[in-house]
Amino acid sequence: MISLVLGMLACATALVIVAILVLVPAKATLSDERRRELGVHDVDTDARSLHTRTVDATDRALRKRGWTPVIEDELELAGIRSEPAAFMVTLFLIAAAAALLGVVLGFALPAPLSIVVPLLFVAVVAIVTRLLLTRRIRKRREAFADQLDDTLQLVASGLRAGHSLARSIDAVAHDADSPTAEEFARVINENRLGRDLGTALVQAAERMKSEDLAWAAQAVDIHREVGGNLSEVLDHVSDTIRERNQIRRQVATLSSEGRISANILLGLPVVIAVLLAVISPGYLTVFVSTPVGFALIGASIVLFIIGMVWLRAVVRIKF
Repeated sequence: MISLVLGMLACATALVIVAILVLVPAKATLSDERRRELGVHDVDTDARSLHTRTVDATDRALRKRGWTPVIEDELELAGIRSEPAAFMVTLFLIAAAAALLGVVLGFALPAPLSIVVPLLFVAVVAIVTRLLLTRRIRKRREAFADQLDDTLQLVASGLRAGHSLARSIDAVAHDADSPTAEEFARVINENRLGRDLGTALVQAAERMKSEDLAWAAQAVDIHREVGGNLSEVLDHVSDTIRERNQIRRQVATLSSEGRISANILLGLPVVIAVLLAVISPGYLTVFVSTPVGFALIGASIVLFIIGMVWLRAVVRIKF
């Protein structure tokens, strides 16, 4: 039985590797023109053609359902340089690999669990992908907030040097670190396309959920209406933002113990359930074979969600 499971696992792994090599091929080292001159024609060209057709078909399906703008915004906020269709194809391959792994592992489990495990693995892939995207977006926004005080100081220095506001922001877009460089470059590009600079800054603040940048955008609008020394105003805003960041870091340090405890409490039931399913599958069979078991699973999921929301609300401090 062990040999059968290992053999099927090896076959499933080989199929996944072949699918990845075909659907996500590496770029060719030779250009197409040079290949034609040398008479080179191998499976790489066919693989890249299959990859293009797969991505195009996925893109058409996403656009038909209106999902492309949503996925594109999520990837952009997360700082992932990938097309929505290519990202979904990669995610599908990972989910397929997880499902195959679940099927292989399911041979060693009772009948009810052997059907649930592949679906559970696919659900885990979807949930982990969502969590990773959310985490990257949160980290990117936090990095933007940490860089904002220095960014506004650079803008104020450019204004004192005699540059216009647009030129000062453009200089920051070239010299600042990520993600400030990308966001301010987008502001400048939108301004060059005809959008008002203040409106572009407000939209950047909404996109990054930055109240501090919204204050700076309001300062720019007020300066346009009543005049004044914008560089001095930005200096004051920068000092205020720096003090807020210091307080935010202190709060994060003091609440770190509560966050770690919450993560442990949330992960403990899942880890115990997985270990019991691997070590003693028959112990959990009653939960997927009787109506009472399904009712208990549903009640556990509801209580787990309530506890997760409660713990997140306790350890998340807003000011």
